[in-house]
Amino acid sequence: MSGMVADRLTEHWDIYNHQFQRIGDRQRHETLASGEFHLVVNAFIFNTAGSVLLQQRVADKINFPNYWDCSAGGSVLAGETIEAGMQRELAEELGFYRTVTSADNFWIRSYSHWVEAWFAFQTTQSLSDLTPQHAELQRIAYFTPDVAERHLTQIGFNNYHLELERAWTHLQQRK
Repeated sequence: MSGMVADRLTEHWDIYNHQFQRIGDRQRHETLASGEFHLVVNAFIFNTAGSVLLQQRVADKINFPNYWDCSAGGSVLAGETIEAGMQRELAEELGFYRTVTSADNFWIRSYSHWVEAWFAFQTTQSLSDLTPQHAELQRIAYFTPDVAERHLTQIGFNNYHLELERAWTHLQQRK
């Protein structure tokens, strides 16, 4: 992808206020005003052995290039629910196809200009069953939770320790 950036700066997002009411839309490259939020989804996928799937971002990502990240994630596009956005991101980034429901969501957190919804999934799929999106991902791999935490602990980046722990707990409670 020489010369290209992996991020789509023209994608459209719905914009929300503090009361989580839709108040408009913006393109990704446009600045959000104080009190405006867009939606982001993230997921951890665990195999039946309890290892977690991580993705390594490509070098030309705008934010955190080459870093290891959660299994899948991204911005919710205009008109999508968080479930639909998560389902799309799983399919696009990993070739992981499943119906995403609100029961898969285990946490919603607010930040300065975005609201982040976290999801957890368990799968029997191996790496060879998945199709990583090479425009955004260098590679994917399963790691034990301890090793995953080390990969996710990088300067300037949330190591997702709490999110990883909550994702695993959420899956165990759903059994």
